[in-house]
Amino acid sequence: MFDRQYGPIEKIKRDHVNRYLFAAERLRGKRVLDLACGCGYGSWILHGAGNEVTGVDIEPEAIAYAQKHYQGPTYLCQAGEETRGVFDALVTFETLEHLEAPLAVVGSVVAPLVIASVPNEERYPFQAERFAGDKYPHKRHYTPAEFEDLLKSAGFEVTEKFCQQDKQHGDIKPGTDGRFLIYIARK
Repeated sequence: MFDRQYGPIEKIKRDHVNRYLFAAERLRGKRVLDLACGCGYGSWILHGAGNEVTGVDIEPEAIAYAQKHYQGPTYLCQAGEETRGVFDALVTFETLEHLEAPLAVVGSVVAPLVIASVPNEERYPFQAERFAGDKYPHKRHYTPAEFEDLLKSAGFEVTEKFCQQDKQHGDIKPGTDGRFLIYIARK
């Protein structure tokens, strides 16, 4: 489907691309919301897997880039809190840790399936000063139990747990013993 060394995704960080390839393997023929899609490469990967994708991001420049370089999905420039609609799946990678009210965002999207990732507090401890200069700083990281509780509070049951050990290779494996948690949850 997508060669990790070819095309417009060749210069994207491997751990980020791997998350989207992971989701694309599990989603076919779905209406997918890619929340916080950034420059659009992930929405493009999901679209290439046969999904009808809506990519949403708060940054106008990112959406403009996505529309120019990763055509196929529909892109909207808006905050996650403003996003409404009915989808078959919500995909949101490395987003929830940036939000003041992540439950409000996850809970407002109508979708029976979520594939989401967050930094693992147990392996990548939150340090506010590390993100102090960022335009959208991290507000928190999540332990595996906190991440599961967040999804449960939004009405989802976590059905599968995966993780990534590092940013360099970004290999995804079952379990929660990595720097980044990737959960699949269903209503």
